[in-house]
Formats: sequence, C-alpha cells, structure tokens
Amino acid sequence: MNEKLQESAQYIKYCSIIENETFKLYEAFSKKINQPENNFILGLAYDSLKNSKIIQAMLDSLDQIEMENKNDKKNLLELTAEIKNLTKKISKINNMNYVISYEFLKEFINLEDLLSEIYANYLQSSGTKVLVDELSKAVTVNFGNFKKVFENFVEEKGKHRETLIEIIYCLEAKETEIHRQITPTVKYQNPSAWNHESTLHAFSTAPMKENSQ
Repeated sequence: MNEKLQESAQYIKYCSIIENETFKLYEAFSKKINQPENNFILGLAYDSLKNSKIIQAMLDSLDQIEMENKNDKKNLLELTAEIKNLTKKISKINNMNYVISYEFLKEFINLEDLLSEIYANYLQSSGTKVLVDELSKAVTVNFGNFKKVFENFVEEKGKHRETLIEIIYCLEAKETEIHRQITPTVKYQNPSAWNHESTLHAFSTAPMKENSQ
C-alpha cells in the first residue's frame, strides 16, 4: 500500500474508531436520562454506530492498515481519548440532573461540529481519489458515490446538532416547570431567586464550526 493510500485509509479508520466511541458515549448518556430524551440520544448513538460500520466495510476491501501515531493524526487521537474520558465520567454519575446534563449536551454539540469538520476536511483532500481508485479494484465504486457517503455524514452531523439543541430546550422547559410549581413558597421567601435567565439562546447561535486543532 503506497504512502498516500495508507494515509487516506488511516484517516477514515480513525473516523470509524471515533464514531464507534461516540456510539458508546451516547449510549451511556441515554441510560442516565429520562424519556423521551433518552430515545433521541439513543437514535444519535446508532447513527454513529452505522457510520462506523459503513467506513469499516470500505476498509475491509483493503490490505491490513497500519495505524501510526503521526502528528497529522494527533487531533484525531486526542479526540478519541476525550470521548472515552467523557464516557467514563458519565458512567460514574448516579444523579444526572439538569445542570450536569446541560454541560454534557454542550460537549456533544461540540463533538458533532468536530466530526462534521473532520469529514469535510477529508472530502477536500486528494486522498479520497486515491482511496476510491484502490477500492474500485475490489468493489464497484466511483468517486461520486464515495463522496456522497461522506457528504451524508456531514449533513447528518448538522441534524444531530439541531436535535441536541432541541433536547436542551426540552430539559430546560421541564426544569422551568419544576420551578414554577414551587414558586409560591420559595418566591415569598426570596423573590430575587426567581430572576431566571436562559443560557440556551447565546449557545444555540454559536458558530457551527469549531477548531479541531
């Protein structure tokens, strides 16, 4: 396997690994929150698992890929480690309240943005053409179809971002309702405590792209 082909194959192999770790992350989080939000998170999890398997199926047609720890893959390695760390943190939480859930959901949105950028960067690289040429020796594939797969990944990540923001809004609505129900007693004792401002609006209008470096 020539160097350019090896580099391209390594890149999407890391993508497959990251997607699989993202599946584990979302699955762990879904077990800590209530319905119906947990079902939406589980749906995102299985999207990530699907992506991982699609990429791996492509790579199965190639020779064994040597995974090298090179500087140009450092950001992908670090992202994989960060996802694993988040999964461990979630597994140790017994009471996933609104504040903790909100912080994790923000991390998930950043993750979806990073994955979108990772796929977009790959589509712009010359490695895609090299990989397609090699794959076409073993399976029926053309550059247009191959490119469409990764474009669909990018589009899917955008939809995931929207879903995660909607989940934040739903959780905040529930939290607000809990506060409203206990307002008569607490408001009388401390009126200023009820000057509650949403933090969602500034966050939801943040730029979609994050620096993956």
